[in-house]
Amino acid sequence: MVDEEQSLRRSAPGAQAEPDRAGSDRVGPGRAGPAWPDGPLGGVSGEVAQALAEVVAEVLPQLAARVPAAPAAVVGRLGAAAPFLGAARPRSAPPGQMQSFAARRQGHGGSAVVAALRALGVPVAERLLGALELAVDDLRLAPVPGLPELRLPRQVIFAERAGTGDPDGAAVRAVQRLDQALPEASAMVSTLLTVLARHPMIVPLLADADIEPAETETETEAAIAAGHGAMHLALGVAVAAAVLPTAALAPLIAGPPVIVGTGLGAAAVYLASAPMPPGYGEALLAKRRSEYRLPRSCAGSVHVRGHRFGLVEGPFPAGVDTDADAAFSANGLVTVVPGGAVIRTGQAEGTVRIRLRVLAEPPPDPDSPRPGGWNLRDWDEVVEVSWHADVGSASVVSSDGTPAAEALREQTPPWSGDYRLRVAARGRDDANRGESYELWVWPAPPAPELVRRRTDQLGHRLRREPEPPAPPEGHLRWVYSSMLAEAATITVVSGADRDDVVRAFGADPRHRRSLVSLIDLPDRAGWIAVLAVPEAGVVVVAEDNWFAGSDPATMRALSRLGPAASMFWNINAVTRLTLARDGDIVAAGELTEDYPAGPEAASYLAGIDLTSWRNRIAKGLLVVERFTGYGLRPGDLDRLWTEDLAHRISDR
Repeated sequence: MVDEEQSLRRSAPGAQAEPDRAGSDRVGPGRAGPAWPDGPLGGVSGEVAQALAEVVAEVLPQLAARVPAAPAAVVGRLGAAAPFLGAARPRSAPPGQMQSFAARRQGHGGSAVVAALRALGVPVAERLLGALELAVDDLRLAPVPGLPELRLPRQVIFAERAGTGDPDGAAVRAVQRLDQALPEASAMVSTLLTVLARHPMIVPLLADADIEPAETETETEAAIAAGHGAMHLALGVAVAAAVLPTAALAPLIAGPPVIVGTGLGAAAVYLASAPMPPGYGEALLAKRRSEYRLPRSCAGSVHVRGHRFGLVEGPFPAGVDTDADAAFSANGLVTVVPGGAVIRTGQAEGTVRIRLRVLAEPPPDPDSPRPGGWNLRDWDEVVEVSWHADVGSASVVSSDGTPAAEALREQTPPWSGDYRLRVAARGRDDANRGESYELWVWPAPPAPELVRRRTDQLGHRLRREPEPPAPPEGHLRWVYSSMLAEAATITVVSGADRDDVVRAFGADPRHRRSLVSLIDLPDRAGWIAVLAVPEAGVVVVAEDNWFAGSDPATMRALSRLGPAASMFWNINAVTRLTLARDGDIVAAGELTEDYPAGPEAASYLAGIDLTSWRNRIAKGLLVVERFTGYGLRPGDLDRLWTEDLAHRISDR
């Protein structure tokens, strides 16, 4: 059944087996039931609602029996947590699907019922239409006196989609036509379904879903969902069949597609906020536990508000004093709350990137040399704390309740227990680059919190410690938010003439244009923008996604004009730093801890941490600054990008 449910969401329905025809005897009021209160209910009187309930009750079981289990389970889960939030915390609807249909009405070009049908998807709607259309065609319901009469206007113009394709399917198309002809019709069906779902004659029938015995936890959950969905779908179809014929519908909007489509959409609207049946939460929890596997790794982003996000089992904790920085004074990064932890970010509001790793056993010691490819020095702050899960299935959430990306929801084990959490953070001090975090979770007995790395200024302020000095390359990190952030080469030549530098690259100084003017050209490779900075006595060369400045022959030629240094980087994190003087290469290579700096170049790399890959572009530009005596400025790039300073290298 699980495979069938998944296929319904992935592909259009195939040929449907025709269901047996329902009996054609006329059905009318005849079942005795509890009295329904007098007064208007959903726009009808209590007597009319009672009569409608009697008509619907007669056909409800036989319609429910025709509903296939797989699509019924999809419909039945609409009010469940997806993914699981715990048996005590049902959610009104799966994310991005059934929530706030009324608010989405205009965006879908139709009623809430049409929005609900579209959210379910064409395969589900068409499969259910195929299963029920013959039974609906054979229904003979007695008229229900007192129902509001729906009258077609004298002229109806249907707005149809041009072309031969039908992305919405027959059910959606039929309900769209109904909405255009009788805008109040689908809303009436939806309202009456809600009324009857609480009627004392209907409630026992909805609760008496035919649930087949199951052998596994997965089958039990699916069976409960299918029974729940089938009964409510049958209710929606029966109400639609009783209400819509009173409108003397035209052939274009009559028949099984409009009855099934309206009934299905109305049932989906109702189920999105209806409680799940008894036992479903426990069955879903058992299913999740049986399917849960470790290790797992996922990544995504979460919106930050008030300098915070959390890894918690339910909603972001209310009443816990995480608004005061005093909550983070112990370690400068994370505070434990009931059922999880809250992390302090650098930015007050925005988006941060997160990777979550959940393990079955402790990870390698981060103080060991690159444990599992993970380098402690790649992070600014690393803290470990212990926390107790009361229910399990913790999610990354924003402090305002906004959930993180779906991949980060409910990834921790779906059971209670003691866990260790390692939080690694970087970029909290840097306004020019996005922050990122890595969360590691594994089962472990309670232990004291442990600060494994403390290097950012925010952490020191929160711990009330003297702030450390900024890294030497900090003033050059602005390059990561510049137009050359992804791939470029920056070359600086000291004491040279601009035209001589242009000719050393093999370009003609007489012909120039701006780099920005090249943006729409199919081939922008092989262009250099050259800026003379007379007050500093240097010439700065920028290449957008090109690397002539890293060529040894070019650097030798440039160094005959004066000390020359270049820094190349690309989107694949490949770098090359080249230093040249008096026609010779002083040092050249990838900017790593193995950079081949001889005695002459070593002083220019002093104090720069090359053991970490972080900020290597800024680190390389710092070496260029030290070697040539000039540090690149944002205004330089603005001029190099917009002014007519670009030349084409002749051998390109």
